Amino acid sequence: MTDAGDGRERRVGRRRIATMLGGWAILVSLFLLWQTLTYRGLMALAAEWQFNTFGRYYPSLTYLLLATIIASPVLWLLRGGDRAEKDGGGEGAAIDPSLLPGRTFIRTILGVAAGCAVICLAVLIAMLSLPGDIGPVQRIVVGSPAAVDPRTGPTELSGALLRGRTAGLSQDLLVARRTIRFAPMLSPTGGNAETVRYFVEIGADENAATMQGNGRREGILRRGGLPGELEYLFQYAGYDVATPYYVLFASRAALQWPYRVAAIQLALVGLICLIVAGGLHLRRERLRRRLHDQDGRHGNSLS
Repeated sequence: MTDAGDGRERRVGRRRIATMLGGWAILVSLFLLWQTLTYRGLMALAAEWQFNTFGRYYPSLTYLLLATIIASPVLWLLRGGDRAEKDGGGEGAAIDPSLLPGRTFIRTILGVAAGCAVICLAVLIAMLSLPGDIGPVQRIVVGSPAAVDPRTGPTELSGALLRGRTAGLSQDLLVARRTIRFAPMLSPTGGNAETVRYFVEIGADENAATMQGNGRREGILRRGGLPGELEYLFQYAGYDVATPYYVLFASRAALQWPYRVAAIQLALVGLICLIVAGGLHLRRERLRRRLHDQDGRHGNSLS
C-alpha cells in the first residue's frame, strides 16, 4: 500500500509540474506575440538586428523562430514527463508506450490555440474601436492651439510637410505585404528643431513635386499609430517626437490594415495548433487501441 501511495503521489507531482511547464510555454508564446504586435523587448531587438543585417524585418518568421527556440525545451520536458509516466505501466507491450503523444503536450498546444483565439478577438474589438471616417471634418493648423489636443476622426491637417524626411517600411507577413510611408508635418513657420506632434501617411503614387506643393492633407486622425520600427527610426534621426503624437492616415482601410493582418495571423496560428493537436490526439488514440489489443493477446497467451 505504501508503494502504491508513493506511486500515486509521484504521478500527481509529475502532473503538477507538467501543468506548470505547459502554462509557461503558453505564456511565453503569447508574450512574444504581444511583443511582436507592439514592437517591444526581444522582438524589437531582433527586428533591429534584421534591419542592420538584411535591411528588412520578418515579424512572422521571427516570432515563430523565437517561440520555438524558447518553448521547445519546455515542450520536450512535457513529452518526456508523460513518456516516463507511461513507461511504468507498459512493460511487455509490443508497442512502446513512449510513442504515445502525452496528454499534457497536446493540452499545451490546445492552450496556445485558445490563447490565439482570445487575442484575435481582442484585436478585432480594438479594430472596431478605431476612429471612423464618418462625421464632421475638423480643420487643424499644426502649431495652433487647436493642434495641442485634437479629437480623432476625419481631419484636414495643414502645415509644412517634410518631404525630405519620409520614412518607409516594407512589411512581409505570412498573409500580406505592403509598403507604407510617413512624413513629419510641422507648423508652417516652424523649423526642423520643432517637436514633431503630427505624422502624415504618404501615398505610394506621390512624388516629391506633389508633396512639396501640397501642405494640406485630409484623412483620419489617430492618436499614435506609427509602426514601432518607424517611431524608433524618427527618434534615431534626431527628431523630438511628442507624447502623445498623432498620425493622419489616408483611409480607414490603411488604419485597420495592421489589425486585420494581426487577426488573420493569430487565426492561422491557432488553426495550425488545432490541426497539430488533433493529429496528435488521433495518433494517441490509435496507438492506445493497438496497445490494448496487444496487451489482451499477451494476457491470453499467458493464461
